[in-house]
This record gives sequence, C-alpha cells and structure tokens, in this order.
Amino acid sequence: MLKNYINTLPYTKFILVKDSVDYRDTKLLEYLVRQHLQRRQNKLHYFVYEGVFRTTQRKYSGESNVILYDCVTNPQRWIEGGQDENQIHPIVNMCLKLGQNDVVVVDALSNLIFQSGLSEAYKIFNTLKNNKAIQQIIVVLHKDLVEGDSNKTCMFFENLSTLCISVEPKFMSHNKRLQYIYKKSGGKVIQDIEEYKFEGDSLITSKISKPDTSRLLEDAVPKEINPENLSTFKIGLTDEEKLSRERVVLPYLPNANMNEPEDGKIFYNLDKLDDWDEEDPDDDLDV
Repeated sequence: MLKNYINTLPYTKFILVKDSVDYRDTKLLEYLVRQHLQRRQNKLHYFVYEGVFRTTQRKYSGESNVILYDCVTNPQRWIEGGQDENQIHPIVNMCLKLGQNDVVVVDALSNLIFQSGLSEAYKIFNTLKNNKAIQQIIVVLHKDLVEGDSNKTCMFFENLSTLCISVEPKFMSHNKRLQYIYKKSGGKVIQDIEEYKFEGDSLITSKISKPDTSRLLEDAVPKEINPENLSTFKIGLTDEEKLSRERVVLPYLPNANMNEPEDGKIFYNLDKLDDWDEEDPDDDLDV
C-alpha cells in the first residue's frame, strides 16, 4: 500500500509528486509535509516557488520547526540590482546549514528549473539525495509547466527519486488515482496504481479491483434512441392504432381466403376486365 511506503520508518529518501493543471491535488503535498510536523526536533526547510509567499507563511506560522524560503517575490535578485553569477543558490546554501534528519520541501520544481535550468536543478537534487544528513526530500513537479521535452525532464527526476507518485484522473469511480513507483533499498521496484481520498487530514488509499467485463460491454453498447424524444410531433403509434392498421385490407396483397398453389403450379384467376387473347400468338410464323 502506498500509505505504508510514505509513513514507514526510515522514510524513503526522495519523494517526487507529478501532477498537472487538470489533475492536481494540493492536499497530497500538505499530507506529506504534515508527517514531519509532529517531529519537532527535525527542521523542515520549505522552499516556496509558487503562489503567494505570505499565504504559505500564514499557513505554517504556528510551526516552530518550519523554515520558509521566499523564492517567489524576488527569485532573481532584481530588486538588489540583479543576480550575481557567483552567488550560491539558496538550496545549496541551505545544505551548508543542515542539521541531522532535516527535511527539504520544494513545492514547484518546474519553476526552479525555469529559473536555474534543468542541468543545475538536477545537480542540486542529486547533491541533496547524497547528503546523509537529510532525512527526506519532497518535490512537486507540474508536468505541463516544464519547457521543452517534459517527458525527458520527468524521466531524469523519476530516476533520481525513490518514490515517484503521479496524480491520475478518475475512472469509473468518484475517487482520483495515484500511480506510483517505489524503489526499495535492496533494489526491488514496486509499481502499482491505487484510488485515494482524504477524510479530514487522513489519506485513505485502496486497491483497484478488476472491472466487470459484462458491465463494460453493457456501457459500450449504445442505448436505443426513442424517436419521440427527437421530434416536436408524434411519430409512433399506440397499440390501438397498430391494431387498426393491421385490419386494413390492401388490394395488391394476397387474400387469406385464396387457395395456395400446390406442387409448384401457378394459377391465374381471371378478373372480369381482363383482356385475354385466345388466338395463337405464333400463327404468323408458319410454324
């Protein structure tokens, strides 16, 4: 179960959450952060790369172990006259001050890549992952906000992560889905997809049962269209009208009282007005 992989100690080193504008859930990041807020002795370094910094500041104002870094208001140091090329990146600078079992959170990796470049961003997180003092790294990547080849960028950080979670749309259910790849320390890789929902602050995940094929086939067959619903006037007939239609005698259809031909013979019943020619039509041929 995904919840066990998130909460089991020791924590998995690098959690990557992939989402998009259409399939996004901020509660998932809040849940991952909340797991560390109860451990007051560990510092949580939260790098705010999206939204309004003051909003995030108010959200965690009562948490003494959360250290917030404003990477939204003035990320390129334009207010101070531009960014110095020799200036150390705030995340790299933070690494120099880390304590034992500290946690690093980045809420928008796509914005960090936009500011620093893909190569620099990869180096930063590779350094963080190899830092034994860090207990866990939590990163959110908005796939549709990545410039260039987003699949290639996602692949780089998926390979770097130890738990990659992708938010998926709903399918035949009211709950969203989470597809994840979990890499155990021994090298075993577990890949699965589960439904999830939040009940208060609790994350509830469940295995997805195999769909009923008969139900899928029933849903795939188009429902019969009632012509009455497609028109403003009456199209169909009532049972009484259908019975009256069947009683109408049509002149060119065989009568029920006529004898049926036997042995393949064809019988022709002359009418009074038939102009029957009794002469031999081959008389003029001298046959």
